[in-house]
Amino acid sequence: MTNPTEAERLKAEGNTLFVKKDFAGAYQKFTEALQHDDKNAILYCNRAACSLGLNRYLEAYTDAEKATELSSTYAKAWSRLAAASAGLGKPDDAISHWKRALAVLPVENLTPAEQKQKEHYTAELKTALARKAASERHQPVQVIVKDADSPWNRAVPIIQSLPTPGWNSSAWIIVSARQFWVYGCEAMNQLRLFPISTGTGCFGLKGGIEGFSNALLQDSRTFSIADKEFFDKYNRQMIFELTETRAWSNGSSRTVMQDAPKRLQEEGWDATRPALAITVRGWIMRAFMQSNLTPDVEAALDFYTSAIEVLSWGIDLWKDVPNSEKGSIFQPSFLRGVKCLRLDAMLQTQSFLDEISRGAQDLIDDIASAPMEPPTDTGLYGHYLSFARYPLAQAHSLMGFCRRKTAMKQSKDSAESLANLRAAAESYARAAEYIPVDDEKHVSYLHHSFDCLLDASSPAAELVAILDRIHEGIPIMRRIWQFSGDAPMRDAMLSNDMRMRTRLLACLQNGTLQADTVVNRDMLQ
Repeated sequence: MTNPTEAERLKAEGNTLFVKKDFAGAYQKFTEALQHDDKNAILYCNRAACSLGLNRYLEAYTDAEKATELSSTYAKAWSRLAAASAGLGKPDDAISHWKRALAVLPVENLTPAEQKQKEHYTAELKTALARKAASERHQPVQVIVKDADSPWNRAVPIIQSLPTPGWNSSAWIIVSARQFWVYGCEAMNQLRLFPISTGTGCFGLKGGIEGFSNALLQDSRTFSIADKEFFDKYNRQMIFELTETRAWSNGSSRTVMQDAPKRLQEEGWDATRPALAITVRGWIMRAFMQSNLTPDVEAALDFYTSAIEVLSWGIDLWKDVPNSEKGSIFQPSFLRGVKCLRLDAMLQTQSFLDEISRGAQDLIDDIASAPMEPPTDTGLYGHYLSFARYPLAQAHSLMGFCRRKTAMKQSKDSAESLANLRAAAESYARAAEYIPVDDEKHVSYLHHSFDCLLDASSPAAELVAILDRIHEGIPIMRRIWQFSGDAPMRDAMLSNDMRMRTRLLACLQNGTLQADTVVNRDMLQ
């Protein structure tokens, strides 16, 4: 990614306005200027630079593309378009645009500034070519689980044996998510290509992208790939549905929010609803794949942020419009699901502590403002778990994560550090309370709670109590999740916990430790 140094590069080019802290303010200034002169390529190019500095690649792409349309020989505009393409995970486009940026520079008698541009663009082109070669060598991760051992198949008999009401089981959430995923695959596999006079045509079923995105929002652990042609088929399905619905394939959230009301006024909800749905769902899918199949988390966050902006805007603008008209994406639970996925992506970088903490608190406040009661209809069990209980668990676990990270930055064994570790342990324990005992996340959250208590040095009885809960939860969890994608790392973690439990119990039994003896990690090594 080129953008972590975007501020320094822009400053080096002489654009002193674009210091990182000023990107948002500068963006607004260029937006105001464009209201008076919307045919000025320089203004669009400069606003694209601001978006790049803010890691908003969709916005940057839209503005840079507009700048190149207004001035096809504007080298800097092509360079912005190349950088935006790279940020969006479009290596071929990035290479093409860097080449175009070089091509429109003078061949000879370059000024010092132009020579500097040429050197920079040449270096970026070389980097783009190297990254494309690396990506071609890197095959997308294939998550394959033997069908009989998959959590969704092991969950089916669990559902059949649950008491009434039996909503508090992870079986509901993974089976429901898997049904959406299977529907997406079935729609995708029915797409057919055929030759036409102008190239290649296709026919198929719409709804594949809806199925896939619903599955991820319900429980992203359902993501699994056994078909070697999955990504090619998925891309064809995405293009098919984008074309059929006339969705915004390259537009930013700003573009969508400008164009959608116009389309609604001219063509009505039947034309606008599917276009909005595929645009937003496409961003969700792109974000998930960027964050889980490539190391490009920043691009993923941009797609998630764009989706959240459009969803929040639409929920507010069309709050009085029936869901049957505006569509399911503008329901608060849908927005909540996207926020959860975005927080998952942020967690991968472990460098957004303040934003993660705010996002977690936002989830807690959001659910508290409109609490959901456990449903009586079994058909709603999965939805209730996915968009009420699990977001609360995620929010509290993220609070625990942030507090633990804060403690690690403080002096070891200081009052502040110990207080944060105990607060983190409490948050993780609370997260476990919202998760069904038969979910692997339940014991994982308890493990993190135990880990924090151990780092904080805690009474032996307190440590044994939480280890006992883990011990009781392991066989229950394995009925569904024994062979999950996280099983190897999870089982190694839990095995270590059980070894420490055995040691603690032995020490309590032989009198080496008393119930109130304060135990730290070194004592159990």
